[in-house]
Amino acid sequence: MAIRRYQREVDQFDQALAGFLGVNRTDLRCLDFLVEAPRSARDLARATGLTPSAITTAIDRLEHLGYVERTRGAVDRRRILVEPTTEVLRRLDVALSGYAGEAAADTAAYSANEVALLVTFFEQGSARRTRHAARLRELTHER
Repeated sequence: MAIRRYQREVDQFDQALAGFLGVNRTDLRCLDFLVEAPRSARDLARATGLTPSAITTAIDRLEHLGYVERTRGAVDRRRILVEPTTEVLRRLDVALSGYAGEAAADTAAYSANEVALLVTFFEQGSARRTRHAARLRELTHER
């Protein structure tokens, strides 16, 4: 029950963050991946599970808001990367700094072994969700 409640609260937090940024949940998911690292549209589509046309639409929306920009790759100038702008990073900092500070303070109360256990728990949960999401997609396509 605690995990289910946690997941619902993560969902509510994500919705509030999307509202703060003025984006939809798909665009927020794209931003999450792009803050991690700039990506090509193809890589972003793979990461998010969106089709190429849907990812192009999402990138266009985010670019229109000033949240992402398309840049040429440093090594391969033919490669176009999508990366977050300083504006969206600033807005994310405003939105998340208090949350991150509280999380850091909470984490400081745990021993190194407890933090390692939590990291393992979340990594295993992520792998489990990935496997079962793939299974559900397969079941959906079998219908």
